[in-house]
Amino acid sequence: MKKSFTLLSVMLAGSMAFAQSQRLCLLEEFTQASCPPCAAQNPALNALLASNTTKVVSIKYQTSWPGVDPMNAQNPSEVATRVSYYGVTGVPNIEFDGNVLANAAPSALNQTNINNQYAVPSPFTITMNHTFNTDYTVATVNITVTATQAVSGTLKLHLAAVEKEIIFTSAPGTNGEKEFYSVMRKMYPSASGTDLAGSWTVGQTQTFNITANIPTYIYDKNQLAFVAFIQDNTDKNVKQAAISEPQPLMNDAAMTAIGAVPVFQCSDTFTPTVTIKNTGSSVMSNCIVNYQIDNGPVSQSPWNGSLAPGATAVKTLPAVTATPGGHVFKSFCTQPNGSPDYNPGNDAQQVPFSIVNPIGTVTPITETYTSTTFPPTEWFITNPDNGPTWSRKTNAGANGTTTCAKMDIYNSTSGNVDELFMPNADLTTTLTSASLKFSVAYCQYQAENDKLEVKVSKDCGATWTTVFNKSGTALATAAAQTAAFTPTATQWRDEVVDMTQFINSTDLLIKFQATSAYGNNMYIDEINLTTQSASVEEEAINASTISLYPNPSSDFLNVNMSLISDATVNMSIVNALGQNVRAISGEKFAAGNAIKTIDISDLATGVYSLRIATEGKIVTKQFIKK
Repeated sequence: MKKSFTLLSVMLAGSMAFAQSQRLCLLEEFTQASCPPCAAQNPALNALLASNTTKVVSIKYQTSWPGVDPMNAQNPSEVATRVSYYGVTGVPNIEFDGNVLANAAPSALNQTNINNQYAVPSPFTITMNHTFNTDYTVATVNITVTATQAVSGTLKLHLAAVEKEIIFTSAPGTNGEKEFYSVMRKMYPSASGTDLAGSWTVGQTQTFNITANIPTYIYDKNQLAFVAFIQDNTDKNVKQAAISEPQPLMNDAAMTAIGAVPVFQCSDTFTPTVTIKNTGSSVMSNCIVNYQIDNGPVSQSPWNGSLAPGATAVKTLPAVTATPGGHVFKSFCTQPNGSPDYNPGNDAQQVPFSIVNPIGTVTPITETYTSTTFPPTEWFITNPDNGPTWSRKTNAGANGTTTCAKMDIYNSTSGNVDELFMPNADLTTTLTSASLKFSVAYCQYQAENDKLEVKVSKDCGATWTTVFNKSGTALATAAAQTAAFTPTATQWRDEVVDMTQFINSTDLLIKFQATSAYGNNMYIDEINLTTQSASVEEEAINASTISLYPNPSSDFLNVNMSLISDATVNMSIVNALGQNVRAISGEKFAAGNAIKTIDISDLATGVYSLRIATEGKIVTKQFIKK
């Protein structure tokens, strides 16, 4: 009797041992690099997960919406399969152990949820590990699944390769996020998983040896881990999860930063530095630093020293020389410890820079963005966040044109500053005045104060003088709208900035500086920097020689001008809000008396200004529409 009781006790203990498998919970998140709510909620979620690494393993799926996301673009189809599986319609979205928290916001997950689910025994254990081949292009993942309870269902084994950390130097999307964790990179054999037996008895075991080809788009193989989980398709319940943590490569050199490269400078020579990091598992004694400007010839400079795993070193490269204009400086490491580099994803860095032409361009300087080259020759851009910035727009323009420069504030994170520089200008003339004329178009999203400034420097950017500054409603040329703004012909306004204080400056930097408040798009066009003398201004047209009649008028307005010399005359009608409501194509008039008749019958009743522009001068006359 005693023996029977003892044997029964052992049998019960063994049965209870099988029944008490510790669960590792699975958190799946659907997120996106251009999703503002994702950027708002992910930091708290990541912190919660980081404090529960023994209880929860995570997989992040980067979706294709609502905007740009390079991680999704590298593997869109498998993400789409998981999106469809859960019926996800918006991001951010989490699925905790499949159905414990389903279709929830990341903020819904808390420590209590995790503790409660972690305490639920799992009917399976999963043991797993992975090994790489010699060139780290293929991993073999060994998985053993053992049932510790009798269980049945429509069971699938899923295996995902995840990058534990992907850290960008600049945001890859438009929501400002630079740090991404546990990003799904590939699923094996596919996102549909592998069928398991429909019913399991206690102690039943199945082993899998899965060949996992490593995608070429992996940013850093040192961050590559494998996550396995068992899911029941009957109710989407996740039964168990497991992770095989990253295995550092033996020899691996990473490039983490480039320094001493100017955003812009007036000298054509600079001496860059690079920061090298040993991301391998063995001490690094040497590597090759490669560098180039744009896609030009690659130069090499050896590095020698002793770097422990995880340590960094700064190397100063030989001086480099560049031509005036915008460029990209690139550098990358090769041959760590004289061996091939099997982890190219972390090798390279690049930074934009610009060289100002030391010989200033003599005025006039004009730009209408008709050339497909952008920025135009000797113009350049600064874009510190590497996000949405100035670009050439081809279906909008001022005064009847179809090209202009656009600042994509609609997708630019609030606080970002992007600058568009004109060529270095030479105003050393005997003339007595100067002006900068340009056309602008902008509208708010709701009530944001996106800002446009024009700034001028006489000392290569050491100090700046602000000569134009408008934001919000003062800058707007159209009513607020929530759709991305593209201006019509009547949604432009002409601006004139007095530049006379800068006469006799040999090297004058002028920049259009846009500061985002995450509002709506901004456009500029028909840039014209000119110098004049009083006598020359009066040669073509004089305000006192212009008259409008009849005034007030209900149908037609006659513009009577007396021209001393032949001139091309451009006209525009501006309403009381400063909005350009009519652009009138330029017309060539001979010297002498000239009359231009304008149909104003379609204008609303009110007070308007007629702007009459010739080269170097703008005259404004008011009229009343009855």
